[in-house]
Amino acid sequence: MTDPTDPTYPTYPTASATPGPMPFFQLLDEGLRLTRAHFRAIFPAVAVPLAVVSTLAGVVQAFDFQNLFKGGTSSPSLFWTPQVLLLALLLGILSAVAYVAGQVAALDALAGRPVDMGRAWRFAARPAVWWTLLLSFLAILVSFLFCVLPVFFVAPLLAFAVPVMAEENRFSPGALSRSAELALFNPSRRLMEHPIVKVLLLMVVTTLISYLAGLLVALPFQLPMFIELFRKALAGDQDVTSVVARWIWLQIPAQFLSSLARTAIYVYTAFGMALLYADVRGRKEGIDLRPEIDALFPASAPPPAGEPWP
Repeated sequence: MTDPTDPTYPTYPTASATPGPMPFFQLLDEGLRLTRAHFRAIFPAVAVPLAVVSTLAGVVQAFDFQNLFKGGTSSPSLFWTPQVLLLALLLGILSAVAYVAGQVAALDALAGRPVDMGRAWRFAARPAVWWTLLLSFLAILVSFLFCVLPVFFVAPLLAFAVPVMAEENRFSPGALSRSAELALFNPSRRLMEHPIVKVLLLMVVTTLISYLAGLLVALPFQLPMFIELFRKALAGDQDVTSVVARWIWLQIPAQFLSSLARTAIYVYTAFGMALLYADVRGRKEGIDLRPEIDALFPASAPPPAGEPWP
């Protein structure tokens, strides 16, 4: 169990001037400020590997697509070849590790520690981290199977699992139970101050921004294909596959740029989640009161060298 009296106990400077929950819009503003301040230190190490593997998967898909439709084959199931599925699995695993590394780096930056992406990647690759992520994924998957709606409670409930692993060195069920404990901490009993509500709002805002950013990046590359499809439809030509095959290589740079855009938004999400974790943990464990206590009871200055303590 962490001890707030320990001098090594972490402190997280936030934008709140007084103790209490950080307002949601203030959290968004502070997250943006931190993202801009630490973007260069975090973004390349997370974005480049993901963009390269995502682009490689797109290249393999493009080759498979052209080979499948040379003979007039149009079965969508044949599009998911073994090599495409393997690359998709690799991309999913790499994404999970990269996103954990990004969250660890955001927590380091928020706590005033040097951002070391090598350490962040090594932490994300630990078996204990993977096992905890698997448990979290299974819990969310089970909640999704029960009419979908429970996932909107379970996912925010486990949203602090990565910060708990990184900052409190708890893993497996201990990390998940600690995440739930923090997510349910709402002494004021006000809806808009509830951590689960804030996590949901953060997810909605960043997902929407990520979708719009990806759309804006990909649209210029997809527009020529859409125009040709529209012209063929007006002419009564239903041969869609030949048009897609003709323009599919233009989607490769779009896939690369879209991956970069999504990762950029993720860095912002990581700082938002780090701020929310620090805010909730600080109020629950009294970290936010430390500056006020230090102001009321300042530490005595040490005596000059050579003089004894009184």
